[in-house]
Amino acid sequence: NITGVGLDPLRGSTIIQHIDLSLVGDHESAKLDPEPPISCAEVLPILDSIIERGEDCSLEHLQLPNEWRKERNTESDFHAFLTRYNDYLSRQAVVCLKCSCNLPGGG
Repeated sequence: NITGVGLDPLRGSTIIQHIDLSLVGDHESAKLDPEPPISCAEVLPILDSIIERGEDCSLEHLQLPNEWRKERNTESDFHAFLTRYNDYLSRQAVVCLKCSCNLPGGG
């Protein structure tokens, strides 16, 4: 079973740039039946440890499992993580893809 515990070596990473936990390939449906048992409770602390690195963090893209994204409870641990992740993203510099210069409006 895939629970997410195997992601523990990524804890606190400052070099990882892309994390895709969707478990589907490009251009494939995000709906899996049955949903894989990847555990939000196991994975969120690892993801938190990465974004807590602040300016030292290199994370640019995070794709979460479809099942997690269905969560509508604003009091959930997942929603709290999304708030922290959005805060992290808002503090990151906005960079021009053409010339790599920082643009106004970044963190």
